[in-house]
Amino acid sequence: MMFKKVTIVGMGLMGGSLGLSLLDKKIAERVTGLGRNLKRLHIAKSKGAATDVTTDHKTGITGAGLVVISLPVMMIPQAFMDIKPYLSKNTIVTDMGSVKGAIADKIGLFDTGRNFVGSHPMVGSEKAGIENMKEGLYDKGACIVTPGAQTDKKKAAAVIRLWKTLGMRVSTMTPLEHDKCIAGISHFPHLAAFAMVVSHEKEILENKDIIGPGFKDATRIAASNEALWAEIILMNKAEILRNVDAYVKQLAFLSYMIDKSKISDLKEYIKKSRILRESIK
Repeated sequence: MMFKKVTIVGMGLMGGSLGLSLLDKKIAERVTGLGRNLKRLHIAKSKGAATDVTTDHKTGITGAGLVVISLPVMMIPQAFMDIKPYLSKNTIVTDMGSVKGAIADKIGLFDTGRNFVGSHPMVGSEKAGIENMKEGLYDKGACIVTPGAQTDKKKAAAVIRLWKTLGMRVSTMTPLEHDKCIAGISHFPHLAAFAMVVSHEKEILENKDIIGPGFKDATRIAASNEALWAEIILMNKAEILRNVDAYVKQLAFLSYMIDKSKISDLKEYIKKSRILRESIK
């Protein structure tokens, strides 16, 4: 038992799944769900994702050894400000946002107690909401913990231990290193999937019954939540735009090889892609 009380701010897919795992693995004796919609909080409790729920910040935060903010990325800094008056000096606060630089910068302005340690568990689903929470969501997944220069080392070590105890493979990066890396391997693939679907709107609408697994697999994440992903894209826009430019260059190169019927070069290009893809575990 790592914590007597863990408070999760935001009981959607990620927060609800986390509550299930914390209780199932006995990492927390008590999990408090904190949010604005009491009806949805009670759904989380009824599904076993929390032992108690509240809409009151003071009630939710007081006595918590760990607070996990599980909200859309643009809401995370404000959520920290809302709970800050009720944090003790020993309370650990982490988040699950997939952008780290902007969040760390904003929270750093008022994190006088050095409570905050950034986290990004790289699991989830294109589906959102407490109805879609999943038991074991964090098992065997990857998580990046992003301590900064002012981060409390003991709190960072506790956050790393938390994710490892949940069964995750944990890496550490600075917030800026995280955003540069994740723009390419997580954020940009969503843009590519969005573009692939929209650019083939006519074919999709007229031929739904013959669309095969290749297109479905390549575009699964195009069904992601638009509000969530619009925020992520804009909060990491500098790095994402670099990835867009690099992708456009690769498409231009492919177009050139196809136009000039350069079969040998095309084979080498596809081979390189295959080898790189096969190297991913």
